[in-house]
Amino acid sequence: MKRLVLILPLLIQTLTVYPQKESSLQIFENTKKWNREVIQFPIEWAPKFKLTGFEELLFTPNWNKPKNQDYWSLLIGWKINTEQLISLAEIESNFQGYFDGLMKPNHWAKEFPDPKVSFRKDKNDFLGTMTFFDGFHTGKVITVNIRGNQKFEKSLKKSIIKFQISPQEFDHQIWDKLNVIKVTETSTSIFNLDSSWGKERFPFPINFAPEINFNGIAEVRFPPKGWRDPNHENFWSYTYAWKINLDKPITAAELATNLELYFDGLNNLKHNKDLSKYKAIVNIIKIKSLHNNDLFIGRIKTYDRFATNNELELNVLIEAFNYPTEKQSILHFKFSPKHFSHKTWEMLSKIQLNKNK
Repeated sequence: MKRLVLILPLLIQTLTVYPQKESSLQIFENTKKWNREVIQFPIEWAPKFKLTGFEELLFTPNWNKPKNQDYWSLLIGWKINTEQLISLAEIESNFQGYFDGLMKPNHWAKEFPDPKVSFRKDKNDFLGTMTFFDGFHTGKVITVNIRGNQKFEKSLKKSIIKFQISPQEFDHQIWDKLNVIKVTETSTSIFNLDSSWGKERFPFPINFAPEINFNGIAEVRFPPKGWRDPNHENFWSYTYAWKINLDKPITAAELATNLELYFDGLNNLKHNKDLSKYKAIVNIIKIKSLHNNDLFIGRIKTYDRFATNNELELNVLIEAFNYPTEKQSILHFKFSPKHFSHKTWEMLSKIQLNKNK
């Protein structure tokens, strides 16, 4: 491991820029560059709101002008921590509790009616109305129409709930304006790589390594050529990402343990006693720590059952991106048997994660 420390300056140059605000606390593809606000849950000013996670709000350009068609027209997205789909009744209750707290205090009046919210199912979506006191712009009671939907991500234990809001009727052109803004596609690749790279994607727990105790998504990407060719410079050189529910930074020891479980499972050691002598041995050290990023390097001894049926040694570079507000981390692995000074690592160093992920 000592020789790994010698190439520290080279590896630090590969640290991916992956800003938290853009990648972690984002729900919408803000293609119109509307004004944006992010609020983390729970909310002190809305005690009746019982969900955890965060929200993103996008405001139409003239949403604060009562005489404009944009008035009170906006998008609200909630990304909620949950074990199951949130019922429509629970969404309605929390939406009402949210706006109940949102309008207190205000400079228009000390006494005003509580918001009244009513949602009903509409195929896979829901529709509704809300009558509430406008404590921001007019000091009057107004009614808005609401169109919404929910997408539950079972593997990540999260739901994304989108609300489109406007006082205009549903046949008004403002709804076309709201429809232009889409929810960030969660099923797209974690990596910013084109389709020439091979791809495998599967949920945790991993079927061949169920002992790795995470919930989330794993994605593997293989270079266009050479991954299984022992004579190619890209042999066993690939990248891997784990997007997992983790509420604290991962340690070098935890990474080593889980990588050993991963490679032993990959080689099916549990059911192949002849390979027991090739049980993975992983050594990891942390070499860099930033505000929300940690950089690790290491060495892996394992077995190649895909090409050579021989013992295999891999170098690994790991970037851990920590998002404590979402209780989530993304672990970005880069593997190769080549020394870190080899040009193969120049290729691997250019691989970046999708900023929307």
